Amino acid sequence: MEIDLAPLVRALAPLALAAFTAAVPYGLVLARRAIGLKLTSQQQASVIAAVDSGAQAAYGFLATCGGSVLEASTRNAAVAIGANHVVAGVAPVLKALNITPQRVHAMVDARLGGLLAADPTVSIVPVTKGVQPVTLPGTAIVSGEGQASAQA
Repeated sequence: MEIDLAPLVRALAPLALAAFTAAVPYGLVLARRAIGLKLTSQQQASVIAAVDSGAQAAYGFLATCGGSVLEASTRNAAVAIGANHVVAGVAPVLKALNITPQRVHAMVDARLGGLLAADPTVSIVPVTKGVQPVTLPGTAIVSGEGQASAQA
C-alpha cells in the first residue's frame, strides 16, 4: 500500500513559503542581536567624538556650578546635560545605530569619570557639611574618646 502525498505537498507548499517569507525579517533581527552590532571605524569615531563632547559639557557644568562630584544630584544633572548635548548633536546617527538615550547617559558618565580622574585639581574628599551619622534604634555611637553613648 502506497500513499501519494503529492497533492498534500502541493497544497501546503505555498503556505510554507508564505510562513518562511514572513519569518525572514524576524530571523534577521535575531541574528543581528546574536552577532552584535558591528560599527564601522567612521561610526565609532563619530560616536566617540560626540560622547567626548558631551562629557566635556558635563565637566564644564560641574566647573561652573561649583558642585561636588560626590553629590548625586549635581553629578546626575551634569551627566544629563552632557547626554542631551550628545543626543542633540548626533541624534540621527544614534537612532540608526540603535543606541538608546540610557546608553548615551552611561557612556557620558563613564567618560566624565575619566576626565575627572585625569584632572589633578580634582580630589575625592568626603562631604562633611550637614552630614549626620545614621543610627538604628538600640545601637550605640562611639565617641572620640572610645566611650559608647547609648541611643534610644
